[in-house]
Amino acid sequence: MTSLPEKKPARRRDAEENRARIVAAAREVYASAGFDAPFDAIARHAGVGRATLYRNFPDRFALGAAIIEDDLAALEAIARKHGDRPDTFMTLLTGMVERHTEAHALVPVLLREPGAPALQALVPRVTRLLTAPLERARAAGLVRADLTLTDVIDVLAMLAAVLADDGSGRSRHGRMARALELLVHGLVPRAAGARVTSRR
Repeated sequence: MTSLPEKKPARRRDAEENRARIVAAAREVYASAGFDAPFDAIARHAGVGRATLYRNFPDRFALGAAIIEDDLAALEAIARKHGDRPDTFMTLLTGMVERHTEAHALVPVLLREPGAPALQALVPRVTRLLTAPLERARAAGLVRADLTLTDVIDVLAMLAAVLADDGSGRSRHGRMARALELLVHGLVPRAAGARVTSRR
């Protein structure tokens, strides 16, 4: 006798799709209207009812943390895809900067209570994400031999400060890209740096 297929997986898949739509919608709404955008606007943008939104995310802090976690999961997938390549660290650093630029309004707010615990819970995953790629980049000579994970966190904090005065979306991306370029390649042009070195 053939048993009927269970419907539970289908319901779970629907719930996962709803959650993914809500997170994607919130990312866009927050980017354009800020973290104080009403939940109703997010629900409409996601094409779900308020009850579905609140069932997944009881408050805006939980939803904001889900956006950050979604970004982190995407970076973890990139790390797995790149495997043991020595340039994975720079790829991840660039990806983190790009995602922070998109979600620039979230992190400062989420660091406040009651959002801080949800954000702090992701710190061990960020550490695991960057530790091995950083070691490989150092071994390959792609970054300074004395570069530490603490240095990397400080660099990300400096880059985040570039967005403190906000500005238009286009301006944000341009300024962040320029700041990243300066931090990665140094303030002194390579040719000028070579001349300074040769005179010593």
